Amino acid sequence: MRADTFWIGLLLLASSLSVTTLVPEMVGYVVILAVYVIFVGILFITDQFAVTYHWAVVPMVVLIWIVFMLTTALDPTSAGIIRLGAFVVITGINLFVVPAVIDRAALHDVIAYTAGVSVLIGLPTVVFGAYQIAGLTITPWRTTYELFDVSLNNLRSVFSNPNTLTAFSALGVVAAGASYIRSRTPITAGLVGLNALGAYLAGGRAGLLALIVAGVLYVVYRFFGRSALTGFVIAGALAVLAGFAMVFGIIPGPSAAMYVDLSSRRTIWTAAYEAILNRPAIGWGPGKDKMVLARYIAESNSVRGTHNSYIRMFLVGGILGGGAYLTITISLMIIGLWNARSETLFTFLLLIMFFIIQVFEGMTIFGLSLLSTMGAFFVGYVQSSSDTSKFVKINIHRGISGLRKMIRH
Repeated sequence: MRADTFWIGLLLLASSLSVTTLVPEMVGYVVILAVYVIFVGILFITDQFAVTYHWAVVPMVVLIWIVFMLTTALDPTSAGIIRLGAFVVITGINLFVVPAVIDRAALHDVIAYTAGVSVLIGLPTVVFGAYQIAGLTITPWRTTYELFDVSLNNLRSVFSNPNTLTAFSALGVVAAGASYIRSRTPITAGLVGLNALGAYLAGGRAGLLALIVAGVLYVVYRFFGRSALTGFVIAGALAVLAGFAMVFGIIPGPSAAMYVDLSSRRTIWTAAYEAILNRPAIGWGPGKDKMVLARYIAESNSVRGTHNSYIRMFLVGGILGGGAYLTITISLMIIGLWNARSETLFTFLLLIMFFIIQVFEGMTIFGLSLLSTMGAFFVGYVQSSSDTSKFVKINIHRGISGLRKMIRH
């Protein structure tokens, strides 16, 4: 268990460096690559390398990889080739290797504790503003809000924006809940409250919405069982689809739906739709979403991404890539609901939260950021919870020994 905690903690710590203000982004990527190379290398050396997979997930992941390979081949650049390698290798490790070799309890514990530490680091900035610790400057976000006639700074801790901290803290609440149910210790109960406070003070709407939904689903499951949980998840998914359709006037609805405050998302999503129509089959390729969107938006300097993971997958992967990503999402909801038990429920709730956050943020499971990495872990653990999932252990020393015997004979 200690080794599991160490490795999952190291992987998450490395992935967080790509979205932190503490080190340059490129340094973060180099550290991520180094950590994964060491992790896989030690698994091979110690004969612990294994993979777990589900028949409904693997073909769709492979299809997305093929689409990314095609778009990269059509417009090859050194950055694009490196990005493709990272998407294939590191995402593959997150989806299929980590869930096979690391206990899910370690994942819950590490998310709960690291999210709590992130909140503690940032808490002083809410009242006192920027401060230094160990030579590093921790600053609040640029916006403030009023609470009981007191002006407070929005919390962001070590992250580049408060939305990341909100999502991380919200996931930390559910992960801490899993740890508390398993251990019943005061510290895990405290982590539930601390992470909830962090999510509230950071104020990201997507993360808070995901946390509320997870809380409702947990109550439904505890009091009414898996059938009621299934009904709520299906109803929620349909409500999201209907809401989007009404906001964009695809289906009739209340006139107020047309004026829902989506910040700049309405313009961005409309531009993305036009871009998808111009290259519908395989899309524009990974890493090109901002550049493509800038062509369709007058204020191109304000484009920071699609702010929706599903739209982004259709933009960079076309109908093939986006359709495969939606298929993965639907398949995992079915797998998670079918196998929802006390020991797997919290991981399923974490996955549902990730799906909700993706509606308003641009990260996917094909990425190196903290949330992308955690999302890939959730996908991997939920698929591994099925009785129809496969587990394969690869013993490299036995293979080499067998090869030597074949050569001798």
